[in-house]
Amino acid sequence: MKTKLSLLKRAAALMLVLSCIFISCRKEAAKLTTDVPVSGVKKARSINIDSTKFKVLSYNIYEGFRGDTARIAQFKQWVDTLKPSVIAFQEMKGFGPTGLKALATSIGFNYSLIHHVNGLPVALISKFPITDIKSKPSTLHLIEASVLDYHFFVIHLNPDTYEKRKEEIGIILDRARLIPSTEKVLMMGDFNNMSPQDSSFYDNNISKMNLVRASEINNPGTKILNNGKIDYSTIQSVINEGYKDTWKLFRANKYDKSAPTKLRNHNNFTRIDYIWMNNTLVNSYVDSYLVKDTFTDYASDHYPMVLILNR
Repeated sequence: MKTKLSLLKRAAALMLVLSCIFISCRKEAAKLTTDVPVSGVKKARSINIDSTKFKVLSYNIYEGFRGDTARIAQFKQWVDTLKPSVIAFQEMKGFGPTGLKALATSIGFNYSLIHHVNGLPVALISKFPITDIKSKPSTLHLIEASVLDYHFFVIHLNPDTYEKRKEEIGIILDRARLIPSTEKVLMMGDFNNMSPQDSSFYDNNISKMNLVRASEINNPGTKILNNGKIDYSTIQSVINEGYKDTWKLFRANKYDKSAPTKLRNHNNFTRIDYIWMNNTLVNSYVDSYLVKDTFTDYASDHYPMVLILNR
């Protein structure tokens, strides 16, 4: 009888211990269930938010990374931190269709396009199919194509004279007029021309204007000035067509140079790299900025620009 009673007490004690363990486990499980979904939801929301954004990077990479394999490797690591959907390149010297495709696929972009491989090529790489590719004009460095429902113009205007740049932008704007105004249009690249929206930061700066004059003297064939003043007509014609300078959109009274970077030691600062959008995209605007960091300080003589849109 005592033995049976002892066994019953031990069984009861064991049940009590197991009950405590079960309750403890339930509490821990409840804690984990609370923690994990919160973290998971945050991640899911982040992913969902990212999937509703369209991020574009435009970069004059200065003569195709100058053939520097170490710099290309750095670029691959750097661009992975930005995670753009599309990259528009200018000055992809040394790259052809095969080389561009290899670079693109190595960083997760399955679609690529390059024009003017014998000069300073313009290129487009994308995580989405590149469609509706238009003929390339022989007179200027231009890609006109579509990604998703966006019409892309990747542009590198003539670096020499404002007359030539004005002629080239006229050809581009003529093409853009063929696109219905309800469509989404993006123009981006190195326009090699300053903007009238920045005129107060140039015209009233004596040292800047002296550097512009010196640039014309030291580089025969270069024409920036028209009757002694900076000619803004190339960019003014883009503005006249209703396109919005995405960097300037909410920075009306601010200025930031897109060139030179720390790769150059002159102070002839300028903002000549743009991403423009038409009115159809204004309500989709999220952010735009120049990327200035330890990589872009020396990767090129231009800083790249990013535009983020809501899909």
